[in-house]
Amino acid sequence: MLSHPTQDPAALAAATRAAEAEALSAAGAFGVVLRATPEFEAVIAGDRAISADPAALAAIEAVQSREAQYRIEMSMGVLGASERAEIERLRAAMLANPSVAAYVAATEAFAELCREAEAVASAEMGIDFAANCRSGGCCGG
Repeated sequence: MLSHPTQDPAALAAATRAAEAEALSAAGAFGVVLRATPEFEAVIAGDRAISADPAALAAIEAVQSREAQYRIEMSMGVLGASERAEIERLRAAMLANPSVAAYVAATEAFAELCREAEAVASAEMGIDFAANCRSGGCCGG
């Protein structure tokens, strides 16, 4: 009698390991290609520009500091109008900084590329790829 791989546990385990290794190798190659895209390179350049821009760093710090100060009120939905306006003013100032604006645009372009790649993977697999990458098991948490 011929042994079919699904009937031989050792052959099935070896085939599974080989398929997993091939998937991980393809994922690594995909990562290399994705890293070489202009969108990813723009994110890296944007991050470097922010790091070298004292005004950008100060604007980011101002937003983060104020948000931290009002974190409880924000989470409870009881932040006052003047505090909300102050945070929005600080955010607008931060986003008006050229380095921050370039970084935000770059991250949005890269995120769009990632969504497109996820759609291709999902179509090929016939399932929602991104949803199956999240942790949390059956509850999605």
